[in-house]
Amino acid sequence: MPSQTYYNLPKEKQERIMQATIHEMGTHTFENLNIANIIRASKISRGSFYQYFSDKYDLYTYFYQYIAQRKIEFFGDLFKIEHDIPFLERFLQLYISGFKFGTQNPEIVKAAKKVLDSDYLLASNQMADSMKQGVEIFASFIKRDQELGRIRKTIDPLLLAAFLLEFSNKMTLEEYFKYEADPSIIENKIRQLIEMLQKGIE
Repeated sequence: MPSQTYYNLPKEKQERIMQATIHEMGTHTFENLNIANIIRASKISRGSFYQYFSDKYDLYTYFYQYIAQRKIEFFGDLFKIEHDIPFLERFLQLYISGFKFGTQNPEIVKAAKKVLDSDYLLASNQMADSMKQGVEIFASFIKRDQELGRIRKTIDPLLLAAFLLEFSNKMTLEEYFKYEADPSIIENKIRQLIEMLQKGIE
């Protein structure tokens, strides 16, 4: 994580550093990340950079959290447990909002694509931890619906959450990132999945 020195910087300068990082992350995989490019684009000295971040691993950890926070702010109430909306509708709206976020932030989408091209990042604990956190968040929404009688209490919240996240990652987001798929086609897949969950297949 950044040092306190970084957090003491003016917000404009912090943002400049992160925009340079996003651009570099979208240009090269993590293995080939060039700190010199970030330093040059940020208009800071090399010494200053290493006052803020210990190395590129430290920078990436913060980059990941920065993007996550940007998305949470963009999604608004959708991530709030007290927001009264059925889980499956919340699930649909989260992914529709995700595509809107990508449309409005093409540089971040480019960086996300490069993450999927990085063997190191795909194998990192951070990716696994992120998936686990996502499952736990979705499970909390499912448990709330169970308490409200919207979802059967015999359903395992963690199993359903893991299934939905795995599906969305393999069949939607990876396709979107790798093959420039039409978001409307991906949205249709999500809607079909939700319909199957709601009505069953028999």
